[in-house]
Amino acid sequence: MKHLSTLFTKTIGAMVLAGLASCDYFSDDSLQPCEYRLHFVYDYNMKFADAFQHEVDRAALFICDDKGNYIMRRDIEGAELKANNIKMDLEPGTYYAVTWAGLDDAFYEMPAPAPGTTTLQELRLRTLREADGTNGKDLVPLWHSLDTLTVVRNTHEDKYISLAKNTNRLRLVLQDTDGNCMDVRDFTFEIKADNGYMAHDNSLLDDPVISYLPYYTENVNIAEGDSLMGKPVMQTVAVAEMNTMRLMAGENYRLVVRHKNWEKDVLNINLNNYLLLTQMEGHNISAQEYLDRQDEYSIVFFLTPTYCPDCPDPEEPDPEDPDDPQEPDPDDGPYDPDPDIPDPVIPIVKYTCLKVQVKDWVIRINEGEL
Repeated sequence: MKHLSTLFTKTIGAMVLAGLASCDYFSDDSLQPCEYRLHFVYDYNMKFADAFQHEVDRAALFICDDKGNYIMRRDIEGAELKANNIKMDLEPGTYYAVTWAGLDDAFYEMPAPAPGTTTLQELRLRTLREADGTNGKDLVPLWHSLDTLTVVRNTHEDKYISLAKNTNRLRLVLQDTDGNCMDVRDFTFEIKADNGYMAHDNSLLDDPVISYLPYYTENVNIAEGDSLMGKPVMQTVAVAEMNTMRLMAGENYRLVVRHKNWEKDVLNINLNNYLLLTQMEGHNISAQEYLDRQDEYSIVFFLTPTYCPDCPDPEEPDPEDPDDPQEPDPDDGPYDPDPDIPDPVIPIVKYTCLKVQVKDWVIRINEGEL
């Protein structure tokens, strides 16, 4: 009897809980309406961990019906985005949802879709660039997703939308292996890639090549704090930070570095090939998945100089000659945040890259391999 009583109590309790959890969409006003809610996830990264709350601050949803006809746009930001529990007022049925998270009119162009006229395939996005095809902006991060939403409305429904990041950031460093100072103002940096026009499914559409230029450059003294015979030592490296849109495996996107006084390029390489050399990080993933998950790269090019073969040996400075440049006294004058970068004693006419460090991976290459 006690066993039957306990079973009866549990059964009643389960029925009560089921009643509390039930919902209705069509006719029963005594029940709360069944809701369809969306939740964003950004774990398609190299940490395999959800970084949505940390990185994304806006999202635009473009909803199409089951035939691919555009219906509506839904912008999500602020408190609603932070809660990440987006209620969608959709009738029962099947829908397509294109998400562009981070969409910003200052960086990306998307024609305003019109209900009843625009189709799913027309929900395209294009990266803005100058009239000459260059883009030197620090791009606002952009994410994409294409999902199918199946709305039943006979129970509470939750749909998780997984985002993929389209923007990449690169920090490039040029270092002279003989210890000569590098001046970033002597160099130009450029990434050439036809990856600025994206379809509704995030594939790339035909588009002219964009020349991505640095949005930030600096000279960094890597010998700061060192001294030689009581005098401070200077060895500067040239640093440039750049963006590019989605990197596609198998494409020949070029990284080109030039010296302002030389006819030949210092570097002209297939960027993807060198980035993919670092993909074996304990994860068994394809080249494309690696390029999609990874979004930041640091690359150090160790450049070996070739000195002018016909230039005379330099003479020691004459302390009695006021026109002969002298070694400056480190204690003279205020601190200069942008000091003059000394030229090498013998002019350099060429650089050869025999070693590259991409993130934590060191790659040694043969001359001419670049």
